[in-house]
Amino acid sequence: MMPKLQTLLLSLLFVFSLSQSTFAQTADSKSGVISEYDRIREIAPREKLYVHFDKSVYTPQDTIWFKGYLVNASFHAYSQISGLIYTEMINWNGEVVQTLSLPTVLGLTWGAFPLKEDKYPPGNYTFRAYTNWMQNFGDTYLFKKEIKILAIDANQKPAVTKSKVIAEKTSSSNDAKRNKQEVDIQFLPEGGSWVADFPQKMAFKALDKSAKGIEVSGEILDSKQNKVTEFKSNFLGMGYFTLSPLLNETYTAKVKLGNELIYKNLPKAIAAGTVISLRDNNASDSLSIALSSTLVDQKLILLGQSKGLLCFVANINANTKGKTIKVSKDIFPTGVSQILLMNDKKEVLNERNFFLNHNDQLKVSISSKSLEYTLRDSIPIHIKVSDYLGKPVSGSFSMAVTDDNQVSKDSLNDENILSYLLMTSDLKGQIEKPGYYFHQQNEQTKSDLDALMLTQGWVSYNWDVNKKLTFNADKEYTISGKITNVMSKPSANAKVILLGKNKGGMILDTLTNQNGEFVFDQLPPIDSASFVIQAKNAKGKAGTLGITVNEFVRPPIITAKKKNNVENNEVFDSVGVAQIIAKNQVYEAALKGGILLREVKITGKKTIKDSKNLNGAGKASQILTEEDLTPIYKKTLLEVLQEKIKGFREGNRKGNGIRDFFVNGDQVKFIFDGIDLDFFYQPPSFPSNNDYYLYVKSYIDYYNAEDIRGIEILSNGYSFRYRNEYMSPMDPKMYAFIEVTTKTGTGPFLKKAANMYLLKPINYGSDRVFYSPKYTSVNRNDKFLDYRSTIYWNPTILTNTNGEADVSFFSADKKGNYTVWIEGTDTEGGLGVSVLKLSIK
Repeated sequence: MMPKLQTLLLSLLFVFSLSQSTFAQTADSKSGVISEYDRIREIAPREKLYVHFDKSVYTPQDTIWFKGYLVNASFHAYSQISGLIYTEMINWNGEVVQTLSLPTVLGLTWGAFPLKEDKYPPGNYTFRAYTNWMQNFGDTYLFKKEIKILAIDANQKPAVTKSKVIAEKTSSSNDAKRNKQEVDIQFLPEGGSWVADFPQKMAFKALDKSAKGIEVSGEILDSKQNKVTEFKSNFLGMGYFTLSPLLNETYTAKVKLGNELIYKNLPKAIAAGTVISLRDNNASDSLSIALSSTLVDQKLILLGQSKGLLCFVANINANTKGKTIKVSKDIFPTGVSQILLMNDKKEVLNERNFFLNHNDQLKVSISSKSLEYTLRDSIPIHIKVSDYLGKPVSGSFSMAVTDDNQVSKDSLNDENILSYLLMTSDLKGQIEKPGYYFHQQNEQTKSDLDALMLTQGWVSYNWDVNKKLTFNADKEYTISGKITNVMSKPSANAKVILLGKNKGGMILDTLTNQNGEFVFDQLPPIDSASFVIQAKNAKGKAGTLGITVNEFVRPPIITAKKKNNVENNEVFDSVGVAQIIAKNQVYEAALKGGILLREVKITGKKTIKDSKNLNGAGKASQILTEEDLTPIYKKTLLEVLQEKIKGFREGNRKGNGIRDFFVNGDQVKFIFDGIDLDFFYQPPSFPSNNDYYLYVKSYIDYYNAEDIRGIEILSNGYSFRYRNEYMSPMDPKMYAFIEVTTKTGTGPFLKKAANMYLLKPINYGSDRVFYSPKYTSVNRNDKFLDYRSTIYWNPTILTNTNGEADVSFFSADKKGNYTVWIEGTDTEGGLGVSVLKLSIK
């Protein structure tokens, strides 16, 4: 266990024992609260997930690179609950475009989403990541990040705009043009209650129509229009003032916004209630908690908590007024904490967020031999990491190096692993410029952070101990379910066969237990489009068995549909950048030793919805769409192929006389909804030359045109990907593939067999690795232009026992500045981030 965790746990034990003597109250209420917190943490422990990206704005054909850090929510050590992380891309219509399930080791995982144009047209997307266990606690715990894909036309120059950072600093000149209704101002009393005759902080938050903070100032007026006090927000539209309200008095805020005045009524003060105020003096090692209650003869409970940890608890006498309690800051961990005041029914009367920073994060240092390099130069980076006491740390880190000409990164304000895990993930709603609160610790930052805590709701770790947890923690990817007989009774000792197509094919089998349950685990990485599960009873007969499979349940997408308006508002400083970005795809292919084939130009390209075409939408030798099939909807698939597909015929294979289907001279392989029809073929014990032909014919005779959404013929240059996916590399024959997209999308099933189940698993992703070119004397002067926007991405940097690691990469062909951004963890709760700027001359 890390020293700081030991210190915290000792502090917690200390405060529990100290509170007995300090507050000299009965232990019943306190022990009940302590037991409840312990029980919740035991039954429903929480996880947090942070994801580091190479950037947040991409172009078509780009790749999203990311690394996930899965931690225990309380101490930020790596999570031992889940071993599988789900990542997905959601488009502006709220539709899931792609999902990957990624296994984790010590809470770490990484992956990539290649942005194929047919799947990812330019627009606004949401990246979402979570574990199955997180679904028990609602949408709040899921990691989300907004992703933009820009439209880049190689024949047009992009809009050249200033960066957001510069634009926001100069936006005050437009304030006078704002409509009054476009600004929302909220006033929030400290602790939640505004009780008459008690001095309290009143926090406020001003937002424009896009929910961004806007700077305001003004006065508080009473009912006689007398000025009571003044207020002024910070640059994020937040602030607070202190006021002792009078009962039955009406207070109005006169808000100045540019040349406009906005009037907003403050909440009405109440006659009776409870007041809680928190004061944090930098010079003191304690927090001062002032509380008062006008609730007659009601005993109260005061407690401090942080991320599901109970830090202190005390009983408060009835009729308490003007009581001040001091608690040590050391009993709270770094991050967001709460002071709660509850009645004897454990109903929360007041709550107060606050943030403490003990400066106990990892110290990450990144350096290079120089801060200036030339084009296509080798750039070495040295990394050194220590804990807050200066002791070297072994840890796992991810590094992104991006070109400032093409990627706008605000190292002072953008989200990072510190701001997310220590602050953002414990607060509700959107947090603007989260990195700002961690960059510099001074009085202004402290005041701004307190304003944020006063105006932002917190994520509750409470849990009803009697409530059932619906979602299990996935330790690994498994396929499980239940087999039942015709009477819906569990079928014990039934044989369950799992058929899947991956490299070399996969066939697994198992037996059900006495409850009819089966599990397939320790599965290899999955690249299958689907599995078929078959069940046979203890006698090996199919009978009338039924199969229920525990399929993955995706969290509901509750984000409202967004307008798909994407502005090219990245920082481009030259006219030709967009053109070169587009042409750079050719450059990267050449660097990797790839063969550039002549592009097949498709005029009036046809596409088929939900097609599993491995080449992408519309990339086929021949295409029949639903529109083509509608006039002949009663004809069989075989008749459609014979009449509409050029070169389709029946015939005998050369040399053996086996009957088969062909497109011109190429033997045909049928693929239904991405599933190989041959996968289900089992030759009879006494084969004949027509067995396979009759097997295929039974399918293409069964389907009518009205069952089909589209047909694609993949021959010649379009068959390469299909050969790699479905055929043995040792097979020398040429094949034509026919991809049939059915309206049901269930694959080649003539009817739903009771003892068969089609399962489409979530892909594990791939072993895709970021390609970083290496320049030598041989290729340093080649003619290809290298204008990478992500210069380097490495998610697997490990520091040694001395806390050190070394990496290197080559600069590209554009002069300017690079941002080197590294962040990570020691997997025991230590978090760190660092940024370095390099100049390319």
